[in-house]
Amino acid sequence: MALRIQETLYGDEVFQGFRAEEHLFQGQTPYQKVDIYASQRWGKVLVLDGIFQTTERDEFIYHEMLTHVPMFGCANPRRVMIVGGGDGGILREVLKHDIEHVDMVEIDRTVVEYCIEHMPTLNDAGRIYADPRASLVIEDAFEFIKREQNRYDVILVDSTDPIGAAEVLFSRTFYQLCREALNPGGVLALQDGVSFLQPDEARGSMRLLRELGLKARCYLVGVPTYYGGNMSLGYASDDLAVMTPHLETLQTRFDLARVDTRHYTPELHVASFALPRWLQDITGGLA
Repeated sequence: MALRIQETLYGDEVFQGFRAEEHLFQGQTPYQKVDIYASQRWGKVLVLDGIFQTTERDEFIYHEMLTHVPMFGCANPRRVMIVGGGDGGILREVLKHDIEHVDMVEIDRTVVEYCIEHMPTLNDAGRIYADPRASLVIEDAFEFIKREQNRYDVILVDSTDPIGAAEVLFSRTFYQLCREALNPGGVLALQDGVSFLQPDEARGSMRLLRELGLKARCYLVGVPTYYGGNMSLGYASDDLAVMTPHLETLQTRFDLARVDTRHYTPELHVASFALPRWLQDITGGLA
């Protein structure tokens, strides 16, 4: 019997759901409720605390854009930090680049383990974690970055919405720690919600990052299973050249890297920063 799964992100104000053929996993961790479903249309679907996180069918769109825009925007990314990303999709994309090291800091081991078991296409059945360049750290990223004081060329914040354990990842204190951890010319990228329905996420992160002395702007990605229009991704650096790279530069980097993508292109990279007027008003454009 088919199951009808409804998202709870917007309560009773907005209805979004999908039909699932099977409930593959259900568990309660110290941090969140974890569900994985099998859906004919979307493949396997990861749901955390009733909020849709990713699906096998369209995950590559989000993961490629959150990864490759900052990775190709940065002149020479060698050391990377991923905050969250328990399904493995961001790490999979980062490892396509010629990097020295990547720290993936995920608070919830259950998400990692059951995504390996039930959503292996996102993480190469867990083999990404055996890559000698990768270090998987099961810990609160806020505590990790504060204690270790490592330096990175790219920091990717693949967090859930600012609810519960993830709320601190949208705070001024966390952004300050990220700013201190960035090498000169480095890039911080983060998910900023669906701006039409969650305008305060992008508005708040842009304001805080600029107050900390970074240049910050948003770019867009349309992910079919995220209701409400385009998702905003935050992008910040201390270097204006990183914020506005030329298409020719991006194309050269892309060609040399030989990264295999299904969604990202250098042309899309540039175009994704073109914001409609209402979103420029929310985020403040480029500052």
